[in-house]
Amino acid sequence: MSDEQGEKSFDPTPLRREEFRKQGRFAQAKDLGSVVGTAAVLGVLAGSREGIERAVRLLFLRTHGDLSALGRDDFDGVTQAALGLLFALAVPSVFAAALGSALAHAAQAGLHVNFDVLSFKPERLNPFPKLQQLFSPKKGTTQAALSLLRVGLVGYATYRALLIELPAMLTLGQNGVEAAGGRLFDSAIRVVLAALAVLGGVAAIDYAQSRFFLGREMMMTRKEVMDESKSQDGDPKIKMRMRARARAMARKRSLNNVKQASVVVANPTHVAVALRYSPTDPAPIVVAKGHDAMALEIRSEARKHGIPILENRALARALDAEVSVGRPVPAAHFAAVAHILAFVYRLRGDRGMRKVAR
Repeated sequence: MSDEQGEKSFDPTPLRREEFRKQGRFAQAKDLGSVVGTAAVLGVLAGSREGIERAVRLLFLRTHGDLSALGRDDFDGVTQAALGLLFALAVPSVFAAALGSALAHAAQAGLHVNFDVLSFKPERLNPFPKLQQLFSPKKGTTQAALSLLRVGLVGYATYRALLIELPAMLTLGQNGVEAAGGRLFDSAIRVVLAALAVLGGVAAIDYAQSRFFLGREMMMTRKEVMDESKSQDGDPKIKMRMRARARAMARKRSLNNVKQASVVVANPTHVAVALRYSPTDPAPIVVAKGHDAMALEIRSEARKHGIPILENRALARALDAEVSVGRPVPAAHFAAVAHILAFVYRLRGDRGMRKVAR
């Protein structure tokens, strides 16, 4: 299949990638947020271990150290101890999990504020595109394989970790409350870390396959690349017409300026430079210049208005190359231009401009 027929053989452009990202379509691992959030919770629990142990010890003493309080329906101490333990466990863990998940999402999606995603779009209510993706043979097989791999590996890792920790857990009753609590805490952390490590590996595989499929989906056809180039740079035909119109307008302005000129310096037909020098000008000004056809039009316009045309190949070429329209003649050419202007004014019998020849 050729490019013209729609084969996606071109790498996605930055604009294409940005469009996909705005639509919320980017490579991601579905379990990465859970992995990072759980790791953050474990970090918080490990960091606040002493506080948790104090809260557990207090709760144990309130519930088992004073059993008569339960008979007197005195639940205030028990309630306070339970709330303290709940606060020590839950509040920091919730914040850590939320922050870890947010950072994991930002690492995959980047920091982009896109209110368009929050806007209501009727096409989002159509379930068929999602169903097509869900029952796609390639994606469906991959997702099913990843789900089975996730459950199997995490279950096996947890089972192996529990087998290792089981002997220590069976002897907890032989230890005191503090020692038993500490050993139970350590065992639980190790079991969760084992499952988390495996889940992190599955998340890496998930991210790799998501990146692969998204990369294939973002590939572009030749027509899409050309359409994007036209939309950004403009249609070449339109740009050519705009440039032609700009050249025509510049030519028209130049020809209108010729009537202000004092003399036209030519070479003899390939280059024409119109010069103006009036009492208000500090130096002779180039009001128009052109080559070939434009030079002939400048000469024709000059004849129409009775402006002298003098042939000086060296000066015409120098002024054309060095001076832009609307700019004064540089000092290096003052003498040659003054000589020409003096000659023109002598032909006209204009004595008021003799200072040019000085």
